[in-house]
Amino acid sequence: MKYSSLFLLIVLIFSGCTTNIATNPSPAPSVQKSCINLEKLNVYGFNHLEQVAKALREEKQNNKSFEISMFLLSKTVSEYSDMFKSSAQISNVARFIPIPYAGEVCSTTKLVSKTALNLGQTANAFNQYKLSSNTFLDEFEKLNRKTATSAEISKLAVYGDTKLLSDARNLELSLQEISSSTSTMASAMQSISDALETTNGYVNHMKNYVGMKNEVSADEKGKVVKNRNSLITSLTHLNQKIGLLEKSGQVYRYNIAKARVFSELALELEK
Repeated sequence: MKYSSLFLLIVLIFSGCTTNIATNPSPAPSVQKSCINLEKLNVYGFNHLEQVAKALREEKQNNKSFEISMFLLSKTVSEYSDMFKSSAQISNVARFIPIPYAGEVCSTTKLVSKTALNLGQTANAFNQYKLSSNTFLDEFEKLNRKTATSAEISKLAVYGDTKLLSDARNLELSLQEISSSTSTMASAMQSISDALETTNGYVNHMKNYVGMKNEVSADEKGKVVKNRNSLITSLTHLNQKIGLLEKSGQVYRYNIAKARVFSELALELEK
């Protein structure tokens, strides 16, 4: 049975179990009361589910700002793509400077497609996580500390273990993917911005090679800087969300595992 070693540990720490064994190794045949209190097990399981619900409520308060940051990132990615389509000079710079995906940045096809795909996956993962979070909270609200049964506590703990934690992990992985592609785009913008402001031999040679006889306008340089700053801001928000998910995930895993242990042990005692 899953968690059997943890069950044994819990059995041993409850008051009365080890004492009775040590003081009366060969008791006379009689009806023995269990040294594990079923009511306490249910309370312990409920308390751990309550910790998960508390953390989920706190996390929900930040969801709106996260949705806004994802919308802004999507807008920035579109502006990134449009910039290369509308400016031959910026595209030419991107083709020849040593930046990540240099051969692809000018057309933006691969990098923008990858980021757009990650945005879609992240949106789906986020919506799924919100749904499982709300389901967990709704089901928890139906429980009463004094009357919740072992079966009810176990059912919610299993849902948290198999669904909530899975959705949280999927969202975390999606955010890591989009953080990676956003970082690449920000790096590209930084390199392009530096190149547009630089007059060293390599850059001048590159400009002559691609026929850049005219200087890039201040307006276009400003667009590059603005896009770079927007990407960096989005990257910061993404990494903050990843950090929060990692931290809350630890809280969820610990308390859900505890709730499962206590509730499943309670179910065993009811048999």
